[in-house]
Amino acid sequence: MTTVVLIGGGRMGHRFSQAIREAGHKLSMLFDPSEKPFAVETEAALADVHERDFENVLSSDADCFVICTTADLHVPIVQQLIEAGKKRIVVEKPLSQSAKDAIELRELATQNGVRMIVNHGRRYCANIQMLKEMDGSPELGSLRSVIVKVGGGSLGCVGTHWIDMCNNLMGGMPKSVYAELSDETPSNTRGTKFDDPGGVVLMRYDGGRRAVIEAGDDVGIVIGTDFIFERGVVNWVAEGGVWTLRCRRAEDREKPLFLYGLPLEQSDLEITPPNLISYAKAVLADAFSSETPISGLDQACDTMNVYAGLRASAANRTPVTFPLGDDDVSAHYPIP
Repeated sequence: MTTVVLIGGGRMGHRFSQAIREAGHKLSMLFDPSEKPFAVETEAALADVHERDFENVLSSDADCFVICTTADLHVPIVQQLIEAGKKRIVVEKPLSQSAKDAIELRELATQNGVRMIVNHGRRYCANIQMLKEMDGSPELGSLRSVIVKVGGGSLGCVGTHWIDMCNNLMGGMPKSVYAELSDETPSNTRGTKFDDPGGVVLMRYDGGRRAVIEAGDDVGIVIGTDFIFERGVVNWVAEGGVWTLRCRRAEDREKPLFLYGLPLEQSDLEITPPNLISYAKAVLADAFSSETPISGLDQACDTMNVYAGLRASAANRTPVTFPLGDDDVSAHYPIP
């Protein structure tokens, strides 16, 4: 049986502890320096594998190591694991607190033959794969725009999920990004050392495609997401609820796009309800696979580059094009 060491016993750590066991692996150790972390409080049996001495993590011969800490700890933990000879590592998003750190981790992993997977869960989402298959279909045409409308701010901790989703749907990084941050950001619930402002982001991709992330700190609801194609739109209000498709009738598909008032047919799509534990199990499968990573360091570096770009754009109040300059790549942001 393959064995997994879990580093971090918070809420996401507890989800991964469930995923590890449901996927048929043995959870050999749960490291957390706290006397009684959330995972142990929630599931008392995990006390049997709870460990507070990190040296025992480094000396473990487990097959895979899963890091579920805040982002400030990702880089030093990964570095220590690689120095200790570990070859399969899973890291929660965001990968790091700077694009430079992400790039250097990729170089370190490559040099040492380490397979590292970053938990951008929507890379494993059947509904996102469905949208990718719709892109370019005779019925809908090309995907032109994605508009994500969520409240709660947190462009670093939460927004990196949406950035990665847009990159995935658009086939890679944007050409440029423009962002404005919220005027006021509340204290971060994970601690005063973190600062994770929300705001609005516009990303422009090849071929005129674009994505908008509306994630202001002054909004406290989820409004939904629109996936806009040439001849139709898919949207949801609750991601786990109804996904609605509206598109031109078959007889109107070839008519010019400027005839935007043509009637649309509406239907509900059959979706797979989002499940964080299922995504975590898929992440583990990716870590143990020998195929090209689905959510590896290349994708995570792209996401961190976009995040660095949006912060530079907001600071300078101007669009930023990629690749970034050295100062923007090196800029450090205390996101959790």
